[in-house]
Amino acid sequence: MAIADRIGFRGRLVSAMVALVAIVSLSIGALLMLYLFEDEKSRATEQLSLGERVAEETLQRRTSLIFSRLDVVVRDFGFRSAMASRDRVTADSALENQSRRVGARFAMIIDSDGNTLAAADEPPSGLVAQAATLNLLAEAQVNGFASQMVVLDDRAVELVTIPVEAPGLRAQLIAGFGLGRETTDVIERLSGTDVLFRTRDSEADDYRFLTEAMDIEETRLAELADVGSGPQTAGSFVTSAHFFTRIVSLSENASNPLQLLLLINRDASLNAYYQRAIEILLLVSSVLVLAALIAMIMARSLGQPVLSLARYAKAIGDGESPEPPPIKAGGELAELRHALGEMLLKLRDREEQIRYAASHDEITGLPNVHAFLNSVRESLRNNETYRLFGLRINELPNINDTLGLAFGDKVLRAVAGRLSQELPEHSELARTGGGEFLMLAEACTGEALDRLAHQILDAVQAPMQIDSTPFALRCTMVSLQLPEDAQDTDQVRRRLNLTFEMAQTTRQRITHYQPGRDENHLRELQIIADLTTAISSMGLHMNYQPKLAMADGRPKQVEALVRWIHPDLGFISPEEFIFLAEQSGQITELTRHILARVAEDARAWHRAGLDIGVAINLSALDLTRPELIDEVADAFADWPMAMSDITLEVTESALMEDPETALETLGRLRALGVTLSVDDFGTGYSSLSQLRKLPVQELKIDKSFVLRLDTEPQDQLIVKSTIDMAHGLGLSIVAEGIENREAWHLLKQWGCETGQGFYMSRPVGAEELPATLQALQALKPELVTSGETTS
Repeated sequence: MAIADRIGFRGRLVSAMVALVAIVSLSIGALLMLYLFEDEKSRATEQLSLGERVAEETLQRRTSLIFSRLDVVVRDFGFRSAMASRDRVTADSALENQSRRVGARFAMIIDSDGNTLAAADEPPSGLVAQAATLNLLAEAQVNGFASQMVVLDDRAVELVTIPVEAPGLRAQLIAGFGLGRETTDVIERLSGTDVLFRTRDSEADDYRFLTEAMDIEETRLAELADVGSGPQTAGSFVTSAHFFTRIVSLSENASNPLQLLLLINRDASLNAYYQRAIEILLLVSSVLVLAALIAMIMARSLGQPVLSLARYAKAIGDGESPEPPPIKAGGELAELRHALGEMLLKLRDREEQIRYAASHDEITGLPNVHAFLNSVRESLRNNETYRLFGLRINELPNINDTLGLAFGDKVLRAVAGRLSQELPEHSELARTGGGEFLMLAEACTGEALDRLAHQILDAVQAPMQIDSTPFALRCTMVSLQLPEDAQDTDQVRRRLNLTFEMAQTTRQRITHYQPGRDENHLRELQIIADLTTAISSMGLHMNYQPKLAMADGRPKQVEALVRWIHPDLGFISPEEFIFLAEQSGQITELTRHILARVAEDARAWHRAGLDIGVAINLSALDLTRPELIDEVADAFADWPMAMSDITLEVTESALMEDPETALETLGRLRALGVTLSVDDFGTGYSSLSQLRKLPVQELKIDKSFVLRLDTEPQDQLIVKSTIDMAHGLGLSIVAEGIENREAWHLLKQWGCETGQGFYMSRPVGAEELPATLQALQALKPELVTSGETTS
């Protein structure tokens, strides 16, 4: 950006034009070079395809000529007589003469048993076996002639087989005709390409050439040896650094293939290609120089007017109202000057619209929340006293859903009109979102406050008719005294919302802010904020209260109870912070932490020789999480006792919130092997039919029925009936809140299996539990033997 600023407009204009011309020129040059390259490749492909057809035709005619000559030989009477004589010397002499006449490199005659009857020019060893392998003998017997091009003794040879028949003679002539320089010269002359024969042994990777390369350097021969070293098909076209190559396969023998290479040297084409590239580069350079000169002339003529218009635009952007600059040039620059002037006028109008939209509600035209809070902020700054009223339409969402948004907007406008009429002079009214209106009036208290509030509320709730539809609204109204109830706008919004929440709870027509509500809200926020830290820093404490078997007073389990002593707030009730954890979504982390802590304490007890089960309370939200089962299994993975010694307690109300989900979660926990218990039974609204479906093994009677069990006949009736009912359903009973010996023995008499309460032991820390269980042994006689309590 700094470089562009230093160059200036004219420099950028020149640079842009030159760059554009350069891009276009280079693109055209590149396309042209690509076209030339593709054209060269296309012409080479055409020529090589022609050469391939010429080579095939030449080799085919050569084979036909050889057949004609050999046919004459095998039909010669003297030759057949020599062969039929079975005299080896005579046969060899006759075969050698005929072999030289037809131009064969070597020849051999074998009978039907594969025995050599005659040989000329030292045929290669294994010739008969190779001919049989290539199927030449059988093919010649059927067709009267067979040929195949092969590699023998590092030479390209065409093997030809033809039957020799005479009275008493059934043999075959095998002759080899070299494929050498003479053959390649013919193909080169007819096709205009260079020709080479090459082969490769099965063990080797590189090809070797079988004919001499007259004008090809050694380095380029090495290049050609690597060309097409992978699997190739007949007629493969290959491009290398110096050659276009067509590979023609002459032999199907994979172990010793014979290939014909048709070559076009690229040197001449590349030289011409490079020459064209230099010419194009010179042309592009000339075009760039010319473009730079033209761009400089144009930039000079355009620069000054553009700079004037730029200064004009900058002044508009700075909020000024400058006069348009005089410009001699017409056309686009004059149009630009006119457009900037029009833009200046429209900007002024747009700014007014933006200011209005930023401070007013679109539907009612009243000030919005930002404008209203600015007024409140100004009043607080000036230490002025006002009464703030807030009004919310309770049914606005239903009106919008039922009668449509357009109808809801008309309702809002009607309410705004009624409020404007009822408010005293010099009052401020704003719509702050949804169905909420805020009003700022002169300070008033006592009867004046009640009279004004009821006047406003009655006016809004009076029957109205919109679009021939009569109806009445229900509204919630609150008030605050400023600055006594709030000293800044943040407090205004927060305490206004708290008062609205309280109004929803109390159902009063008009609710006034009560000091202290904000402090409770801040306390809850602090508890929520600090709970995560308490969990991660081990700030929570686990206490355990023993649960004793009624039959013999033996401790069978302990219930895990979480406690929190806040560094600033002191002791916080579990009911309070667990409820806030559920509301803030921290209950998952809290449950996971409690499971881990209880499992850790239980392992410590086991190492100390104390084997006792544990009971853990679950939240209603825990039952909605499928991962709870894995968390329980992971926490107690090395649990030293039976899984049934772990009891998970869920409240009756939690089970009834979402029975289907709770039933599924409890079923999976039951499959894990833990014991399931319904906690605080008797305080909820569950039905016996629902209880019968739950996979629980235990009911825990709420302590409210047990605390005064020895003195309250009605509680005795409820508890005894609950025990009988649970036993009828196959469930065991735990009674919590046992405060005295009489209650213990009443419960024991009625068949209660387990008891828990302060009479036996208060909750203690994990380190105190062994001593507490030991102390319970002294209480055991009182628990086992019924009778009057001794002092």
